[in-house]
Amino acid sequence: MITQARLHELFIYDAGRLLRIKAVKGSPMFTEIGTTKPKGYRVAVVDGKTYRVHHLVWMYFHGHFVPELDHINRRRYDNRIENLRPCNHSQNLGNARARVHKYKGVTLCKATGKWRAQLNGHLGRFDTIEEAALAYNAAATEHYGEFAHLNKVT
Repeated sequence: MITQARLHELFIYDAGRLLRIKAVKGSPMFTEIGTTKPKGYRVAVVDGKTYRVHHLVWMYFHGHFVPELDHINRRRYDNRIENLRPCNHSQNLGNARARVHKYKGVTLCKATGKWRAQLNGHLGRFDTIEEAALAYNAAATEHYGEFAHLNKVT
């Protein structure tokens, strides 16, 4: 497993990027390590082991790995240390973006034609998507606290 000392031997940190101190295998000095994968995370092979770069940045500063890290601004490519915070899986999901509709935690119930709010279970059915989004926001604030990514209801 990589150590903080080894990371400092190999790289310098620059605004969320780890840059090579020495040229290796066709990569010149001071080039960013890693490649961006389809899900948006940057990964790099260091000493024969593959790591997500945001975990390497955390180790670079704090000297230890944590099981899971959250990108506060939800941008997976933004590995600035001030944008990373340790979390559990539930908290990480709390800061995830909406996947289906405009609002997170809201789906249309085809049987009733009403908007359903959900967070770890059913929160209710509502006449408007905005009402359902606000119900999700209230539950998310209570459940996730500072990790809650709330819907911007207009």
